[in-house]
Amino acid sequence: MKSRSQADTGAQAAALPLVELKNCTMEFPGVRALDNVNFTLMPGECHGLVGENGAGKSTLSKCITGENHMTRGELFMEGKKVRLSGYSIKESQRLGLQVVHQEFQLMSEMTGLENIFIGHYARRGGLIDWKTLNRRARELMDFLQCDVDLNVPVHYLRTAEKQIIQLAKAVQSESKVLILDELTAVLQEKDILNIFRIIGILKAKGMGIIYISHRLNEIFECCDSYTVLCDGRHIDSGNVRDIDQQKLIKMIIGRELTQVYPKMGTQFGDTMLEVKGLTAPRAFRDISFYVRSGEVIGLAGLVGAGKTELVQAIFGTHPVTGGTILIRGREVKIKNPEHAIRLGLGYIPDERRTLGLNMKFDIKENTVLPSMSKFRKFKIFQDHRAEARSAYDINEKLELSYYSLWQSVEKLSGGNQQKIVIAKWMLRNSEIFLLDEPTRGIDVGAKFEIYKLIHELTRQGKSVVMVSPELEELIGLCNRIYILYEGSIMDIVEGERKTQEVIISSLLGVNGK
Repeated sequence: MKSRSQADTGAQAAALPLVELKNCTMEFPGVRALDNVNFTLMPGECHGLVGENGAGKSTLSKCITGENHMTRGELFMEGKKVRLSGYSIKESQRLGLQVVHQEFQLMSEMTGLENIFIGHYARRGGLIDWKTLNRRARELMDFLQCDVDLNVPVHYLRTAEKQIIQLAKAVQSESKVLILDELTAVLQEKDILNIFRIIGILKAKGMGIIYISHRLNEIFECCDSYTVLCDGRHIDSGNVRDIDQQKLIKMIIGRELTQVYPKMGTQFGDTMLEVKGLTAPRAFRDISFYVRSGEVIGLAGLVGAGKTELVQAIFGTHPVTGGTILIRGREVKIKNPEHAIRLGLGYIPDERRTLGLNMKFDIKENTVLPSMSKFRKFKIFQDHRAEARSAYDINEKLELSYYSLWQSVEKLSGGNQQKIVIAKWMLRNSEIFLLDEPTRGIDVGAKFEIYKLIHELTRQGKSVVMVSPELEELIGLCNRIYILYEGSIMDIVEGERKTQEVIISSLLGVNGK
């Protein structure tokens, strides 16, 4: 008698693929983004699509949805060949394909109910039938086994609840295929587990999931199969159960990652930044810490603990009502970011595309933006040649992957965008770096490059304050970690106490001292 898993495998093999790409080639002017890539998604399967930034994952998913038109290749949906001329996002949605992005595609002033059914409102007598929509929404929430208030504007909802709204919006249209693009990048652990649970429900209904993520542990937790892309080429596909994380990393970056975190510095200079009793209403209270020259300190905490607000307050973008900030031992009242920059602070925000870069500017303009006063002739004219030379030098030092300084930053990979955010403060010669989730949404190879940059900063005697939701990252990079719980410092860990067990206890409000 066949086991249940053998029976499921046999049934899946007999079914037609929900999506099948054959010899997909996608060329942009001067660039071959995809080179004869094959991809198959079966019913009830969660298929992990992995690779470094720029490997071709987004391009491949856009070929499937019709946002990109393949240069060559064939696309089949449920065994039927798709006529590519005229194939569009609207057509792919008609065929049952939906995308859920990391960035929210929601109308913030509209309610959850309105967002879920926008464009698909039930009507009676020419008017919207809210009674029917509410009933359908309840059925949808019951199906997803979620409880979200759908009657308030979505900007009042938690990040995880907004993602549930996006999922519900995709599912309500009777989708057969969902592409989840970095869906968990902004979520905490318990919310990620809820997404995995929902994926299980959708798979049980026969839906196919294309799961794009840089968090490799998630591929092993929720995916049945994987496909690895590198430089637009298909490297390998297979069952997740047949590989381990080291093999997957080697396929992604083309080499073994023997030492993920550079050796931590142990030689420290004077205290560069000290915070004493800093308080901001409804964000954090009585926060005290210090960081020395050549040192990395970490800030850990769950969502709502006040980490981001704290670094924003130090940079002058979040108001405080009490406490003091000292730079090199001298008390300062930081009025705004411009004042913070003059004091030697540089800020790498958690949202690089909206807060860290001007997406309408090119690489050169973004790189020199905080340092423009350094390139003035006679205090009036801007020396554009000197700007370009300095931008070129710093980006070459950071091994940026680009073809021109006048290239739009919008087309760069996430890792390269993040390098520019760091490069602009290095060019400014900032002495204190405030890093808020500096590796969010970038692949394992790009993360290693950012880790090396942080190490290089400390080697130069810079001070680094780092926020990260990834405990391994904090443990591997930070000399000392301050753990925030509901706006206060619950614990300070360093040395032998710097373990995941101790940190997790404090994150949950259990002091591990």
